[in-house]
Amino acid sequence: MQENNMRLIDEAISFEPVKNTFRLGWEFITLNKKFTMSAIVVLLVLSLLGSIPLVGFIFSVFSSAFALAVQIYAGRLVYETDNIETFVDDVHQIDGQKLIERHFAPALGAYMGWMVMALLFIGLVSLLLGSTNMSATNNTELIALLSTVGIPLLIVMLIFSYVQPLVQSNIIMANDFKEGFLAVFTIFSADVWRRAMRGSYFKYISVYGVIVLVAMFLFGFLFSLFSAIPILNIFILIVFVYVFSIMMTVSAVIARRIVE
Repeated sequence: MQENNMRLIDEAISFEPVKNTFRLGWEFITLNKKFTMSAIVVLLVLSLLGSIPLVGFIFSVFSSAFALAVQIYAGRLVYETDNIETFVDDVHQIDGQKLIERHFAPALGAYMGWMVMALLFIGLVSLLLGSTNMSATNNTELIALLSTVGIPLLIVMLIFSYVQPLVQSNIIMANDFKEGFLAVFTIFSADVWRRAMRGSYFKYISVYGVIVLVAMFLFGFLFSLFSAIPILNIFILIVFVYVFSIMMTVSAVIARRIVE
């Protein structure tokens, strides 16, 4: 895929960017199977420990931060690597300890940032529901509530999800806890929204988004087939989330490069 002196990410963009998003993400996952399986096992164990009363929240935080740290590593690797040969070598030589040392702090900062964002969103929804003075006690009131509050909030969430890849790319470029935390709030940055209005970005995200939606639908169907086997369901969910997060990470840095 690499030609001339172009960076790996530039070559990916110049030739079938959506296809190369999945190709690079899949290569990161499969080139170092030992690391991939180790990461999945760590996430599985932390997820199971997260169900423990009282202390489970701590394990949930570590699980999310670890997953984000892996994403940051994968994203920076795709974004900064000079060529496919170097990319392959770096993936083969992933050092889990160094990954944690370098990227866990910004990952934890980003997680805390999203937690604050979630609390703000919940507060806003509660405020809107309180101002409407409505409660869904029957189907008619439920429909009225959805049309008054639910649908506008859904539209807002879809709009924010459109620029989320650029926000994710800012998280990937964070170097410490503070930068990771503040990167989350670049979702309100005028520069992020201005870049998201470019036609090249819209084209890339639209095509990629449709493929992701289809993949999520197919996964939902597969997930339902194993609903009677809880532990297997959890394992399948962890694997899907891991694969999905890596693909989303690669798409984030490609989207960033497209609008630079």
